[in-house]
Amino acid sequence: MLSLLITLHILISIGLIVSILLQSGRGGGLAGVYGGGGWSSGSVFGGRGATAFLTKLTTVLGLAFAASTLILHLYLSRTPQTKSVIREKAGEVAPMPVGDEEEIPSPDGVE
Repeated sequence: MLSLLITLHILISIGLIVSILLQSGRGGGLAGVYGGGGWSSGSVFGGRGATAFLTKLTTVLGLAFAASTLILHLYLSRTPQTKSVIREKAGEVAPMPVGDEEEIPSPDGVE
C-alpha cells in the first residue's frame, strides 16, 4: 500500500513539474507550440486552448499533490515506528570489566 501511494505521489509530482514547465510565460513558451504561434488552424488545442488546458491541469495536479501529501502523512503517522538500536543502547551504561585488572601507570612515573 505504501509503495502504491509513493509511486502515485511521484507520478503526480512529475506531472505537476511538466505542466508548469509547459505553460507559457509572457513571451510564449512550450505551450505556444501546441496552441498558438506556429500552427494556425491545425493546432491541437486551438488558439487559446493550450493555455487554458495547462492552467486547469496545473490546478488539478496541485490539488492532487496536496491531497497525496496529506494521505501519505496520515498513513505514515499511523504505522508503528521501527525500533532503533542506537536509541536503545544510548540509555545503557557499559559494564566495567571485572577480573584481570592491571595497574595503570601514572603519567609522572610515580606510584
